[in-house]
Amino acid sequence: MKYACVNPSLLLSLSVMFYILHESEAALLQVRMPSQQPSLSPLVNTKWKVRLDIGFQPGSWMPKRFPGWAESGARLLLDTDVIFSKEPSQIREGLVGPKDQTYVLQVCGGPSRFVSEKGEQQVTFTSGGWCIQRPTNNIKNVEGSLVKPEGLLRFWLDCSSGAKRRDVEILPSTRIFFTTGVWDDPKSLQAMETEYETVLNQLTTVVDNTRETRGKEEDTNNNNVIEQVMDFRKLVGNAQEFDRLQARKQELERLSPPRAASKAPTNGVQIAPTGSLVIKGNKIPDWLPGSEYLILGTFSTKSLNE
Repeated sequence: MKYACVNPSLLLSLSVMFYILHESEAALLQVRMPSQQPSLSPLVNTKWKVRLDIGFQPGSWMPKRFPGWAESGARLLLDTDVIFSKEPSQIREGLVGPKDQTYVLQVCGGPSRFVSEKGEQQVTFTSGGWCIQRPTNNIKNVEGSLVKPEGLLRFWLDCSSGAKRRDVEILPSTRIFFTTGVWDDPKSLQAMETEYETVLNQLTTVVDNTRETRGKEEDTNNNNVIEQVMDFRKLVGNAQEFDRLQARKQELERLSPPRAASKAPTNGVQIAPTGSLVIKGNKIPDWLPGSEYLILGTFSTKSLNE
């Protein structure tokens, strides 16, 4: 069997043409169908401490792309402070979100520090960008549970200096992508908390009524057939109501932030306690087939707003 060979120059030309058509189409759509800018999130102008926990994660292909990476089990912990500004970003990153909804993520404070086998090391991060995507379906968090946050917060920072601790290394000028859940509608959260308490109380009432009805069934003196039928119908109704309330309780739990979420005291914005870190695994643009991202570790946040 013979295989046809394709000229590499032809492939390159086709890729360039595809890129030009892709960008031209996007520009025409913006001219013909101007999108309405969504209102800015209360996350704007808030300050947070981000702690990166870099090392091997289950399912990561980092050791396959970089043999020996993190095989000792070592971790690299780095802190940096950021402000989610409202300045439009001039850079587009497909993983983060649309360019017209991406804003500058400002790095504030000095360099991050950690201690390696060579002593204290300094790590420099430069400003990146951020965007909130609004998911329509349940997504998996770092622990693998299904959740549905109000928004999916994605942002990036560039580690200009690079960092290395034992066999865990970030190369200089590496762009690190962050993803986590965010709840930035405090009024909606308050309404969900109120409904959640109501559902819990209703569940307790259904359980108590069911126990009372079953207690009557166990009463050997109850020989009234009509009363037994009524009790049975009541049990069926209680079971259906219990299933409905239990389903709503689980849905509210998926919609609500975890108890350990970091909360901004000034406006009530909450960010999930943990998120994922990835880096690009190759130089293929994200709009072309074959682009990939490698799991780098996890991160957590802490509000610095007073």
